[in-house]
Amino acid sequence: MRGQDRRPWRKGISLLTAAACACVLLAGCGQGEAAEEETMSEVIPVQVQQPEAGSLTLKNEFVGTISPEDSVYVIPMVSAEVTETNVSVGDEVKAGDVLCRLDDEAARLQLASAQAQYDSAAAGVNSAEVGYEMAQAQYDSTAAQLDAQMGGQKNLQMYQLQIQKETVEGAIDDIYEQKSDLEEQKEDAKEQREDLRDARNAANANLQKAQQAYIAARKLVTDMEAKPGEFPVDYSTKLEQAKAALAVAQADFEQAATAAAQASSAYEQAKAGVESIDDGQEQLDNSLEDAYKQLEQAEAVMNITEEQVYEDTQKVVDANKKAAALGINSAEATVNSAKVGVEGAQVAVDSAEYQLDMYTLTAPIDGVIEAVNVGEHDFASPGTPAYVISNKNAMAVTFYVSEGIRNTLSAGQKISVDRNGKLYSAAITEIGSMVDQNTGLFMIKASVSGSDESLLTGCSVKVTVDTYSQDNALLIPYDAVYYDDSQAYVYVAVGNTVERRDIETGIFDEQTITVLSGLTAEDQLITSWSANLREGAEISIQSAQSAADGEEQEGAQE
Repeated sequence: MRGQDRRPWRKGISLLTAAACACVLLAGCGQGEAAEEETMSEVIPVQVQQPEAGSLTLKNEFVGTISPEDSVYVIPMVSAEVTETNVSVGDEVKAGDVLCRLDDEAARLQLASAQAQYDSAAAGVNSAEVGYEMAQAQYDSTAAQLDAQMGGQKNLQMYQLQIQKETVEGAIDDIYEQKSDLEEQKEDAKEQREDLRDARNAANANLQKAQQAYIAARKLVTDMEAKPGEFPVDYSTKLEQAKAALAVAQADFEQAATAAAQASSAYEQAKAGVESIDDGQEQLDNSLEDAYKQLEQAEAVMNITEEQVYEDTQKVVDANKKAAALGINSAEATVNSAKVGVEGAQVAVDSAEYQLDMYTLTAPIDGVIEAVNVGEHDFASPGTPAYVISNKNAMAVTFYVSEGIRNTLSAGQKISVDRNGKLYSAAITEIGSMVDQNTGLFMIKASVSGSDESLLTGCSVKVTVDTYSQDNALLIPYDAVYYDDSQAYVYVAVGNTVERRDIETGIFDEQTITVLSGLTAEDQLITSWSANLREGAEISIQSAQSAADGEEQEGAQE
C-alpha cells in the first residue's frame, strides 16, 4: 500500500524539478507562469489492468518442535532392586520385550503360598464331593427300601415309570434344543452360502478379466515376434517389456483361476452343509414324533398304576424320603462351601501372579529407547520412570498460534514442515482449546508424513500454514492502493482522465490485496505511479512494453 510519497526516487526528481522552477522564477514571473501552465497540462502516461475476481489465502510461518506421536513412560509398579537390564539408549524394541527384571523373591514366595492354599482348598472340594456322593447313595438306598416296604411292587413300578417318563421328557427337551441349534446353524450356513456365492461370482469375474488380460498380453508378444518390422526401433526392449507383462498377466490369470476354483469349492461345501442340516432336521422331527409316542404310552401306564396306589401310603413314603434327603442337602452345602473356598484361593493365586509380573518390566509399544533411568543393582521405585520409549515411525510437530489464527485452522488441514531446507507434508490432528500458560498461545499439533532420521526428537522446524482466506473478492496489486488518512482509494482510467475511487479492502500479502467494495471487474485500474496523478488529470494508457521502455529512457536521462 502506498501514499503519494510511496516512490522516494520519484520524490527526489520532483524536488529537483521544483528547484529548477525556482531558478526560473528568479529570472522572471512570466516565464514561471508559463512553466506552471505547461506542467498542469502534461499528459500522464499510465498502465492499467482490470481487477481479477478470485480468492486470496495468506500463509503464516511458525517455529515448531518435533516429537514422536506415540511416546510412553515405563514406570515400575513396585519398589525393588534391579537384577537384570536388557536395553540401552537407542535400542529398538518390540511390544512385550523384556526391558529389565527386579528382585522378585518375595513375590515368588507369596505365589507359592497362595498356590499351596489353593491346592488345599481343591482337595477339600474333592473330599466334599465324595461325601455328597455317599449321601446320595445313602438316600437312594433308603428311598428304595421305603418304596419296597410301603408300596411294594406298585411303588417300584411307579418309580420305574416316572424315571422312564422323565427320561423321555428329557429326550424331548434335548431334541428341541438340537432343533433350535440346527435352525441357527442353518441360518448361519445360508448366510455363509450366500456370501460364498458372491465370492465365487466375484472370483469368476476376476478370472475372466485376468484371462482377457493374459490373452491380450500373449497376442501382443506373438504379434511382435511374428512381425518385428512393424514395431519401433527399440524393438528388443519393447519385446522384453511385453514378455514381462505377459508373465505378470499369466501369473495373475493362474492366481485368479486358483481363487475361482477355491471359491467355487467353498460354495459347494456350504451348499452341501445346508442340505446336510435339512437332513438332520428331518431326522430330529422323526425322533421327536417317536418320543411323543413313548411319552404318551408312559403317561397312560402311570395313570393306570397311580389309580391303584393308596394316597395315605404315598404320603408316608414321601415324608420318609424327605427326611432322608436332609443328608443330601447338608452334603451339598458342604460342597458349595468348599467351592467358594477354592474360588477365593484362585483369586489369591491370580493376585500373586499379577504381583510377580510387576517385577518384570516389558515394552508396551514398538519403538526406540529414548532414556534409561535404571541400571543393574539400582533401586527402582514407582515414583520414577525407568524407561522412555518412542515410536519414531510416526512423528508429530507442535507449534503455538494466536486465537485469531487458531480459529482459521481445522483438523486434517495440510501444512508444510521445513527442516534445514527439507520439506515434509503434515496434517493437523489436534487444535488446543486452552491457552498455554507459558506462551499465552494455543497449541497446535500435526502428524508428519514421510518422517526420516533427520527429524530428531526436540528439534526445531519452520511450519508454514494457510491461515486467513477471502473468497469471491476482487484481486488487485498491493502497490495500486493509496491512503487518505485511513480511507483506502485507487485511481481508475475513465476515458482519458483519472478518477479517484474510495474502496474497502480486505486481506493482503506482499503482492496482492483484496477489494470488498468500491471497484468492479470492468474498471480500468491504474497500476503505474506518477507524482502528478490526481482526480481529473489527463492520461494516456500505455502497454506494459512501452512503459518499460519509458522508464529505461528516464533512468538513462537521470
